[in-house]
Amino acid sequence: MPREPAPPPLPSREATLIEALLMLLAVVPVMVSAYASLVTGDGHWFQRSGALMVLFSIGVEYHRKHLRDCLESDGRHWLVSSSTPARLVRRFWRAIPFVCYLAIVVGTLIWSYGDLLFVAID
Repeated sequence: MPREPAPPPLPSREATLIEALLMLLAVVPVMVSAYASLVTGDGHWFQRSGALMVLFSIGVEYHRKHLRDCLESDGRHWLVSSSTPARLVRRFWRAIPFVCYLAIVVGTLIWSYGDLLFVAID
C-alpha cells in the first residue's frame, strides 16, 4: 500500500504563545501608562510606552518570519495545505502582519506625539 505523505508541519503551540505574549507586551504597557499619565497629568509615561509598542510589534513580526522560514526550509509549504488546522493557522498568520503594522504605526505616533495629549490647555 502506498504511504500517505506526512502532513506539513504547523507552528507549535509555543510559537503561537510567544507571539501572543509579545503582542500583550506591546499593548499592556500602553494601557497602563495611559492610565498613569491621566492620573499624574504627565504625558511622558504614555509617550515612552509607544517605543515599547513598536519594539514588541517588530519582535512579533521577526519571530513570525523566522518561524515561517524554518517551517518552509524542507520545501513543503504548510500555508497551502487544505486541512482544517492549516486553514485556521493560515487565517491567523495572514492577520498578524496587519495587526503588527498597525501597532507599529500607532506606537510610532504615541512615541512621537503621545505627551501632547496630556498638555493642559489654558
